[in-house]
Amino acid sequence: MRTNGIVFKFALQLTIIVAILFAILVLSNVYSLEVVRKNTLDSAHNTLSLYQANIRNYLNNFSKDLTEIFESNADAASEYEQLSENGRYFAAMQLKKALTAKMSGNDASDGLFIRLPEGTLLVQISSRIDSNGKLALIDFIGTKEWVPDPNGQVDEWTTLSIHGVHYLFKYMTYSDISFGTLVNADSLLDLVNRGGNDRNQYVLSDKEGLLLTSNQASLAAIGSMNELQNELRGRYLMISEPIAEFGQITYLVAKQSVFSKLKVIQWLIVLLALVSLLVVPLVLRRLARDVLKPVLQLVKAAKEVEKGQLELQIPAGAHYSMEFTKLFHSLQSMVREITELKIQSYEEQIERSRAEIKYLQMQIRPHFFLNAISTVTSLTYQNKNEEIRRLIHHLSEHLRYMFKVRLTVVPLEEEIKHSVNYIRMQEIRYPDQIFHMIEIQEEAGQMPVPQFMVQTFVENIFKHAMFYGEMLSIYIRASMESREGVVYVKIVIEDNGGGFSSEWLGSFSSGEEPEIGAHIGIANVRRTLQLLYKRDDLMSLSNGEPSGARVELRIPVAINGESMT
Repeated sequence: MRTNGIVFKFALQLTIIVAILFAILVLSNVYSLEVVRKNTLDSAHNTLSLYQANIRNYLNNFSKDLTEIFESNADAASEYEQLSENGRYFAAMQLKKALTAKMSGNDASDGLFIRLPEGTLLVQISSRIDSNGKLALIDFIGTKEWVPDPNGQVDEWTTLSIHGVHYLFKYMTYSDISFGTLVNADSLLDLVNRGGNDRNQYVLSDKEGLLLTSNQASLAAIGSMNELQNELRGRYLMISEPIAEFGQITYLVAKQSVFSKLKVIQWLIVLLALVSLLVVPLVLRRLARDVLKPVLQLVKAAKEVEKGQLELQIPAGAHYSMEFTKLFHSLQSMVREITELKIQSYEEQIERSRAEIKYLQMQIRPHFFLNAISTVTSLTYQNKNEEIRRLIHHLSEHLRYMFKVRLTVVPLEEEIKHSVNYIRMQEIRYPDQIFHMIEIQEEAGQMPVPQFMVQTFVENIFKHAMFYGEMLSIYIRASMESREGVVYVKIVIEDNGGGFSSEWLGSFSSGEEPEIGAHIGIANVRRTLQLLYKRDDLMSLSNGEPSGARVELRIPVAINGESMT
């Protein structure tokens, strides 16, 4: 398929359109995915912000319960060691009762404890903790050294692991007495999502990135957030919000669940791509039938016209569109106009040929050859054989140039050469009375000009400006010139004779035909220029200063860079 063919261009443009539409679909899908992803992230951040606030609210309530226990029972606990055995029993029961009262609410922590001197431990564990967990907690609380924070921070929550179960502890210790509260990480997460229908995965982790708990059992074996990211990379969106008390909460959203509803659009894009692969060939076939075939018929018709066929017929049985039917009729009209123009051109060519014949007849003047023969006869009496040979040579060159087969245009340098040959003959006839100077640009010398154009004006100079005993000067210059996008050969011919009469210049400028014998050669040149170039402004005649005639000719050779020959 040719790259400059109409089928290739149609196919290329159609392919570009389909590619653009397909790109729009793909970009729309990508944009939709990004919008869904952004909305999911925004929703996740909003949900996490709510859960974060709930967690911090629960932890604040747990801290508030611990503070109230401490403030209400600190004195009783400090006096415990000084009491009698019975007093200690009743004091312990009183403290135990205070712990039980705080643990009675549904929003209470998973445990409160008071560790008294001499290893006495008062613990109240929530029913959310099973029996094994309770025993493990009691054992841990009783054996752990609850050392006061050296920095004096009593509001910090400490993450502790007991038999693989992560707890958050907060305690206050002074002397040998410790007050504390605890909450299971699992319980904390359950309290946040209590009664909810959220099926997504949530993870709690501490400040060091240790994974504390998750609402999905499948993540229990993962120890840290780094391991979690490596495990779930590419399959989940992970959104985290910090919790200043102990770490952060992370929301895990499965990408498959987020983008599952967009599968229909993706399959639609694939379907459209397949349909495009089927539609493009069908459209090209339709274009070939409705566009390419008529175009080929037009090309065929144009070739027939080029071969000379002057009758153009619309193919029989063809069902072309309205536009191509009009185009065929326009082509028929154009062919008829071409035929008429061709006939007109033939008529102009015949007229030009007649003018050239007349012009040639004007060149073969009997008096010129009689003068030449007389000059030869005169030279024989003077025994000037060399001059005779030169004259005969120049005369033969003159005749050879006159009888060339093609009598239309010749290179300017050839026309100048012929004109100089004519001057040489006159120099033999009028020795030491003729001076001529030729200045021709090399490029101008190659340009085509009408035959006999320069020679006609040179002959006219000898006819009207040559006087016996007086010096005759002839100047011929030619150069290239450009005006308004048209390139010309500018030719200037000057002499030092008497010039043109003002009456004749006036009649010539007005376009009147000259009288017989009155500068008929110049009139023929003007007519030749009109026939060849269809213009009347290519020749200018004037008188020079202080004397002499001046002829200025402009022969167009190119219009906007395109040759006229």
